[in-house]
Amino acid sequence: MAVQELEREGASLVTVDEVIKLLESDSWRQTNDDESCRLFRHDSKSEIVTLSGKLEHIVPKGVLRSLLRHVQLSEEP
Repeated sequence: MAVQELEREGASLVTVDEVIKLLESDSWRQTNDDESCRLFRHDSKSEIVTLSGKLEHIVPKGVLRSLLRHVQLSEEP
């Protein structure tokens, strides 16, 4: 589910928890136990994704777009 799908569903505000679910649905897995700064890895991709904030915190739209492009979940180049 990319940003466009989240916007279509009326989710103008996306929480850290929702981003984690999105990453996990694409086979990203958390590699540490720190709740303030989470590291995610993917078995077939060389990138490491860092996601900070409490589960209920809102992820700014620009940060979300950048994250989705980085993990190749967005259609944008």
